[in-house]
Amino acid sequence: MKKFVALLLIVVTLLTLAACGSKDALAGTWSAELGADGTITWTFNGSGKCTMENAYMKQDGTYTIEGDQLTVTLEAWSEPSTYTFSVDGNSLTMNENSGYGISGTFTKK
Repeated sequence: MKKFVALLLIVVTLLTLAACGSKDALAGTWSAELGADGTITWTFNGSGKCTMENAYMKQDGTYTIEGDQLTVTLEAWSEPSTYTFSVDGNSLTMNENSGYGISGTFTKK
């Protein structure tokens, strides 16, 4: 029984450490003034849900991260958009890969 409890504690500890190391770099709220597009605010919850908001609309959606690729699907979009992104402190740069979407550098709120 002691061996089982010790093994269980080791497994729980390893799972806890693995979860701590997988923090979502995008978690939080990011905002930018993007000229003609106005102020765009992205909120990423750290668990795959997001919101994009500007002066005209607010849309909920989902997202996935694979390396430096961010794929976002918002409720009003017919297809997902993929961005190349980077985070440097409180600065998030998102470049929509097709060249047609909203791209820019956002500041963490």
